[in-house]
Amino acid sequence: MKSNAKDFALRLVKTVAVPLVIWLVMEIIVRSATGMGVINSTADIRTLFRNLISSLAFALGISTNLNCGRMDLSMGAQMYAGVIFGGNIALTLGLGGVGVLILSMAVGALCGLLTGFIFIKLRILPMVLGLGMTLVFECICFAINKQQGVTLYGQPGVEILSNITFIIGAVVVIVAVTYYLFQLSRYGFRYRAIQGSQKLASDAGINIYTNCVASYVIAGILVACAGVFITVYSGTLAPVLGMSSNSYVFSNMFPMVLGAWIGTLCNNREFGVLMGSVGVNLIILGLSKLGTSSSVQNVIIYTLFLIFIVYNTNKGKIAYFRARRARAAEASAYLARKKQAAAAQ
Repeated sequence: MKSNAKDFALRLVKTVAVPLVIWLVMEIIVRSATGMGVINSTADIRTLFRNLISSLAFALGISTNLNCGRMDLSMGAQMYAGVIFGGNIALTLGLGGVGVLILSMAVGALCGLLTGFIFIKLRILPMVLGLGMTLVFECICFAINKQQGVTLYGQPGVEILSNITFIIGAVVVIVAVTYYLFQLSRYGFRYRAIQGSQKLASDAGINIYTNCVASYVIAGILVACAGVFITVYSGTLAPVLGMSSNSYVFSNMFPMVLGAWIGTLCNNREFGVLMGSVGVNLIILGLSKLGTSSSVQNVIIYTLFLIFIVYNTNKGKIAYFRARRARAAEASAYLARKKQAAAAQ
């Protein structure tokens, strides 16, 4: 029991250490340049958590299908459809902020269900299907509500979505529910089996198509949840065309990939994605304190993303060369000792 507790504490320290190191680096850079810290007021904390919940939910949505080899590029468009349709319906019915969140996730689930159903019936490549569904959802969103999208700014009852306590509670719920779904539930057991090998999972009697559709539905719910908080932060969500919605998918790849790596440290993907989202948003907050424009921030973030991908892809080679160098050093030391022994004789 003591060994298990010690191991758990060690994994937890390693996991939390990643965003702490990122915060420390950004704190040193920002203080040396501006004389102030990364987080100076409650407004900074509110901004951090607002961005955190959207990147967390979106990153988890991306990883839901990507871990099984399906890159769904329509998730940005699903987010638009969920928030625009669900948000306008909720506002028309006077359901307030909680109603906007629930109905948006419900519409997001329907979008995911439609995409997943088309995928298992037509067997189109996931990326090709995602591009096609992106155009479809974007056109539908553009055609309704006189191309105005949805406006949450100043709407009665929506202010709860900006409440820091509500946001923290939503973060806890997202992490807890996704952890249960992917780690403890029957769906999660089959999901992990399919993730290992679809053929073996199918031979074992698992319906891989039902699980696939369920994954698309969960992803649709998560990205719609993220879209609601993005809209609350910006005030409005206007429809876009030309696959511009894909920008949300790519901008949240870094928290997802970093979180997946952190998840290997604590054997908990969901908590890892949470810590990855915290780390990336601390970088963004620090860059905004430095007065950098959004375009410069994107260049820096994507550069860091690329460097991390290169390192993570080649870390096996790095470990191999280190082990090879260590073996060469041991061999040299052994030959030196042998020569000394021969000379002594």
